[in-house]
Amino acid sequence: MPGEKRRINLNTMPLIISKQHRRTGTDFHFRSDGIKIVGKEGDVQKCKTCHKILPLIAFTTHTPRVDGAYFLQKICRQCHTVINKEQNDVKKKAPPKPNRCACCHREKNLQIDHIHGSTTFRGWLCRNCNTGMGGLGDNLEGVLQGAIYLENDIDKIKETLHKVYNKMFARAG
Repeated sequence: MPGEKRRINLNTMPLIISKQHRRTGTDFHFRSDGIKIVGKEGDVQKCKTCHKILPLIAFTTHTPRVDGAYFLQKICRQCHTVINKEQNDVKKKAPPKPNRCACCHREKNLQIDHIHGSTTFRGWLCRNCNTGMGGLGDNLEGVLQGAIYLENDIDKIKETLHKVYNKMFARAG
């Protein structure tokens, strides 16, 4: 009848299967500690940091699949240890957390920003600014290339840079 809500019988409705449910039991193995890992025991994986091709045992677990097998991180244990040590050293050197992001000046949850590959603290940034700059290569050239792409008018970019520059020194003075 028109206007009447249709009731769905969940017992007769087909089960919607995700990609993880479709996987067979042949694409995992067990580590010596009993953890179920995605991939065959002899498989290798490339570390996204050092770019070495390493056996799966060189990677730590990341997130579990529906069937209980764990996906592995994309960086090897050795790189992961170096990165964690670097981040901890930067945290120790960081000054107290301010109320505002050093880039956009909004009151948000702040993260430590540092020069990668070193323990040099750069500032406290919100997540958007930190990941945005990281995505642009963490350097001035990448940020300026992004600005040129967005605006495509060098004079307007110069004008905006001048405004931002004046704003920065108005706050400082």
